[in-house]
Amino acid sequence: MIHTTQANAPDEIETDLVEVILAAYHGDAVAALREVIADASFLHEQLRTASSFLSYGAARGWRPKFTRE
Repeated sequence: MIHTTQANAPDEIETDLVEVILAAYHGDAVAALREVIADASFLHEQLRTASSFLSYGAARGWRPKFTRE
């Protein structure tokens, strides 16, 4: 688990996450990227499934976004 504090600058946090992910794959950037893409795809499908069960009223008008703006 990665812990961040208010004192960390966004660039420092982002760099730390990249280093942690690469370390988890022993420096193999291609394998790490494939896993990140697979995780993003899985989470996208989970969000799509959850949104189909969530009524507009229960979410008080909120709807998930499937793309970044």
